[in-house]
Amino acid sequence: MKNGILFCLFICIAIQHPLFGQENQDAESQVNTQVWQAFKTAYEARDSEAFKAIHTDDVLRVNDGGIKTAPEYFASIDSWRKSDDTSITIDFAFENRQYNAHTGYETGYYRVVYTRENGESLSYYGQFHVILRLVDGKWMIAQDFDTSTIAGRKVDGSFFDGATFLELN
Repeated sequence: MKNGILFCLFICIAIQHPLFGQENQDAESQVNTQVWQAFKTAYEARDSEAFKAIHTDDVLRVNDGGIKTAPEYFASIDSWRKSDDTSITIDFAFENRQYNAHTGYETGYYRVVYTRENGESLSYYGQFHVILRLVDGKWMIAQDFDTSTIAGRKVDGSFFDGATFLELN
């Protein structure tokens, strides 16, 4: 019993230790650059090769339309087309970000804005859950889930605005 209490105390102290938080901050900073900045840049440019490069070879993609394994998902990305009269931006806001040495789990919301040459724009929102894996020193998306509804309610700007916005270039 005494050993159990000491073990629990040790775990509590370890979690509170500054190095524990630093490791999480380092992983988050790496993920911001290696995954989310790369995602934003590739998605907005409709650069399918760069976009596929931030996913593991065995990525699992799940959304309101069903489940896609890597070959199906990558084929759908290959069909992307860039439009000269419409620009696309994507932004992310997070609710939860957790990491250990080789795995990350993040939840949040995205906002995609399509803007036409005439200035007219349409915004779309969704919730996402991603599992990240550290592969050869690089963070990559191993599983990507998103949905446009939560408990029957359409995801809108209020969800996005209520989470922590990620500032990217």
